[in-house]
Amino acid sequence: MSEIKAQYEKYVQDHRIPCKYGVKCYQKNPIHHEKYKHPPLKKNEDKNPNRHATKKFKAENKVIRNTESDSDNKDNDEVSDSSSTSQKNKTNVNNDVSDSDQGSSSKEGQDNSDNESDDCGDEKSANASSSSEMATEEETKKSKCKNDSEDTCADQEKETTKEMITHHATEEELQWSKFINEKFLVSMPKDFYQFWIFCSKLKPNNGLLALRDVGLTLVGPFDVLAGRFKNVSKSDDEYLIHWRYFRDPPELQTVLKGDDRIGYHIGYFRDTPEEMPVFLVSNSAKKDGTLTPMGSNIFAAVNFYLDDLKKTGDPFKKMHIGRIQAALKKEVEKLKIDLSKKNKNIIEREKKIVARTLNKIGLVVPYNKKTELGYRELALNNKDLNTLFTKLENSKSDVEKQKLLSDLQPVFTFSSIATDECDFGTGIELGWNIISHGVEDLNRTAERSLAINYRLLKREAFARIAEAHMKNRRKGCDLSIL
Repeated sequence: MSEIKAQYEKYVQDHRIPCKYGVKCYQKNPIHHEKYKHPPLKKNEDKNPNRHATKKFKAENKVIRNTESDSDNKDNDEVSDSSSTSQKNKTNVNNDVSDSDQGSSSKEGQDNSDNESDDCGDEKSANASSSSEMATEEETKKSKCKNDSEDTCADQEKETTKEMITHHATEEELQWSKFINEKFLVSMPKDFYQFWIFCSKLKPNNGLLALRDVGLTLVGPFDVLAGRFKNVSKSDDEYLIHWRYFRDPPELQTVLKGDDRIGYHIGYFRDTPEEMPVFLVSNSAKKDGTLTPMGSNIFAAVNFYLDDLKKTGDPFKKMHIGRIQAALKKEVEKLKIDLSKKNKNIIEREKKIVARTLNKIGLVVPYNKKTELGYRELALNNKDLNTLFTKLENSKSDVEKQKLLSDLQPVFTFSSIATDECDFGTGIELGWNIISHGVEDLNRTAERSLAINYRLLKREAFARIAEAHMKNRRKGCDLSIL
């Protein structure tokens, strides 16, 4: 009996399920090979096991469909009728090639995305899922991890460059957008650049002051577009605290400053460094840490600000509201921008909130409802925690302060245990609550809690911002590094 024939006989007698991709299968996952068998290679076939590895990371539907079609045609006698349905479902849901031989419904796809929170989540999910689901999940996570580590910065720069080119940006503006990505560690959305163009038309000689008559000044990343960072040399940490207010979480990037008497400012808020902001929020840093949603884009935020100013603003500012608001709405109509306070993205975010934090904005982190991994409630509710923070902030003696810190220790210990058990959202909630309240004695606690949990969630940019902010946390409204 020839060697090839012997291998084929062994393949036929193998009790495992035939892999639908046959000899073209590129999977190296041991769980996959434990469940599926693969036919032996013929002599004239390419023996390079990595010949299809690049297909794994292609997201184009055409390539995936062609690959799946070829595999189905060759192994038609080994795959059940349900396989074709499975292929269609997988292509529509996430454009990925899966190990499983059964189609995943859209609900299962959503459950798998919940499991991306961490590796511990994989372990518990394995107990509740089949080996096929484990294999699919592991391959999805490996692909995501690789993309996160290698492609995030490149993707941000490409997206920003695309937006700038769409709006006929100058070569100088393209360079500044790259500068923002490198120094502030985030990309700014399309409406940010559109708003700069609008303000430059309102006040051609200094777009930063285009809204000064209504009490707003463009700051933060707008300083970059205005050319204020030319020939400026600052440390990496200094860029991260440029116009970062005392109670701002790392997710907030300030772009407009208002009344300094209350520390009023408006900024973009995003849940992860890689994604564009879901909305803008406002805060009065000298009053409290409450973040108030202001719409899904900066035009909507300014429009809501002007509407409020009509009710509460001084008469000198009211004189200019009509002029600026009319110009803004004309620009919005031309650009077809939504001025509503809530859009579908904001509504969808509401459904993902796992905790109502002291800053009132709500925390969004990966959470798996099946395994209950990703978040657990703090040891104290917000009201009791806020009371202890207030007492600590107002304590006069070291003895009293030490007693209060002792009372808070179980909360810190509980948060650390949650981190160890893969509930990373708990540590972020604790850090947020410390920042929102404003108690300075716990800056180091907030820094450690946020940095550790952000990094475990692969949110490195937020970890670096938290570290820079807590080491140089400034009160007041003179927050420019220029």
